[in-house]
Amino acid sequence: MTRIQVLLSDTQNEKLGYLANKLKTNKSRLIREAVDLLLTAKVTKESDPLLNLIGQAGAAGRSDLSRKHDEFLLKEGHSPFWINTGIIHSAL
Repeated sequence: MTRIQVLLSDTQNEKLGYLANKLKTNKSRLIREAVDLLLTAKVTKESDPLLNLIGQAGAAGRSDLSRKHDEFLLKEGHSPFWINTGIIHSAL
């Protein structure tokens, strides 16, 4: 672990101390947990904004769509991106 110095307001310090006593832990552990939660929430969303789109369209009505998306697109008359980019040919 790396030691750092963090400045809290008096109110934050008091509330953190109260919570640490109530949970029978220490302030440092609570701060580490809070940092983990913040990083999980912020980094995941910011690392790839497209991840925020997952599930936004609602149910697809098919249970196999994630495995057979290319087949589905071809049946619907759409070309998956790899056909137009030549990726499929360079991989062969």
